[in-house]
Amino acid sequence: MKPHHWPFVALGVSAVAAITFVIVMGSKNPLINMPIIVGVPFVATWLTHLVSKRAPGKVLFEFRVDPRPSWYTDAVEVTSNGLEITAASGGGRLDSSGPTKVSYAFNDLLGISTRAAVPGERPWITLTDGRGLPVPHGEVVVLRTTRGEQVLPVEEPQRFVSLVRSKVSGLAEVHSSATVVSETNEVGEAPPVPGPRTTPVQGLPVALTGPSLAVRRLAGAALALAGTVVLPVVVLFLTPGETWPAMAFAGIAGVVWVLNRNVPRVWGRVAFLAVPISVFWLIGRGGFVWIPVLLVLCPLLGHLGARMFRLGANLGRNVEVEVRLRNGTRLYVQRDRLVHKLDLAHDGGVYPQAMWLADVTLVQPGTAPDEMWRVPGGVPLRLGGGSMVRLVARPQQWLLPLEQAGELAELIRSRQRSREVRPSITSVEEWRELHRWAVRRTTGTNRGNYLTVGIGWRLFIASITGSFAWMFLSIGSAVWVGSLISGLLTAGLLGDWWRVRGRMRLAEHNVLPPGSPDWGETRADHAPIPGWQPWR
Repeated sequence: MKPHHWPFVALGVSAVAAITFVIVMGSKNPLINMPIIVGVPFVATWLTHLVSKRAPGKVLFEFRVDPRPSWYTDAVEVTSNGLEITAASGGGRLDSSGPTKVSYAFNDLLGISTRAAVPGERPWITLTDGRGLPVPHGEVVVLRTTRGEQVLPVEEPQRFVSLVRSKVSGLAEVHSSATVVSETNEVGEAPPVPGPRTTPVQGLPVALTGPSLAVRRLAGAALALAGTVVLPVVVLFLTPGETWPAMAFAGIAGVVWVLNRNVPRVWGRVAFLAVPISVFWLIGRGGFVWIPVLLVLCPLLGHLGARMFRLGANLGRNVEVEVRLRNGTRLYVQRDRLVHKLDLAHDGGVYPQAMWLADVTLVQPGTAPDEMWRVPGGVPLRLGGGSMVRLVARPQQWLLPLEQAGELAELIRSRQRSREVRPSITSVEEWRELHRWAVRRTTGTNRGNYLTVGIGWRLFIASITGSFAWMFLSIGSAVWVGSLISGLLTAGLLGDWWRVRGRMRLAEHNVLPPGSPDWGETRADHAPIPGWQPWR
């Protein structure tokens, strides 16, 4: 753990210790004792943090980033032998291949000075996944070494220069100007261009099988509503006693299903919404025999209803279709856009990427051998040999590996239409701020490891707090405080989800900075990867 994390750890531990001490010991002066118990460890750790950055033999200077995420560890250490640079994220997504390290011995240094950062100058370091880290605003250190010049956007640059000069005597002043580049490559290295010319081959036949869309909607809705509303209401009706509050909550679950009627993939979860309150009421009324019935059948019926809308059938324009791809990722074909949800096994911050259906200029099914494909952000994905769909919505390009490539291509073509004017990002600085925000919102931890998380946890917690609010409300005025607190928490979580969802959608459609070149070879008669064969 980096020293800048120590005060926060100390604050949390000492706060718990203070609260425990006040409650258990029954202190008569908590307003005096708690600040002392909290403050002493915090101040001590903070002083240790300051000393650690100036300890003899090894001094740590962190690189500037604003805002600083909790996982940020990029820094340069001045040791007794030289400089050791470590960069893993630049304030954005952690590099899944590990930190990038660069070392300079003191006898490699020829000069050192400071200058102001120049907007648009080349990245100060390139991570192992191909992303270049931009130079932040403010004063930076310029090192002249035997391997060329190195820019270091460290905190306290003047102190850094003074410390290095105290270690190495006779270093010259560096008088150089920044090199401004047109592309800073902050999203990783794009596939090579140009690609070889291709010759179309005969593809697999496409057959849309099964009943009509109207029949699918009727059968799917009947199954889903049976699990969401009908089954809980029937079970509660057959249970002796007053069960109308739980029946009413099943009606609320039905309203939630209506709001998500075009998103079948969530029907199984929506069908479970009324189950906890129904089980609570059944326990109180002695209807134990019905509890396993609700726990199993409600989500099962919702899931069966969703399976009526699998790829390969006549699905119309409005129903969202979930497509599981061969490499473990998922594609959501919505009414007006495509969302590619990447593999969650990568380190945190790999948020979904999206393109508007009206912007898609090329829908090309085909086949290709097993290759690695790097998506914007430096995330490598293995395609696996076989059929796949190539999508181009410039500057984006996707390769989606699946067996039903022809069916997916037909579905996408059937939903293309003109679109409204949407919000867009106009400057690189605005894009950079949005990108880092999205990375922070989708980075979580699990047993010390970072992983990608979605924004839907707010809805999950809101369903729990909402259930408690309804139970407290149905019990009566004796627990009105619990009902009020639970209701406020539910409203706050739903409002926060709505706020985050709008900005996250904007980030999903702007995975590349404004003015970016095309992501690889985008011409229809040229291959984006070696061995690509389009279908006729």
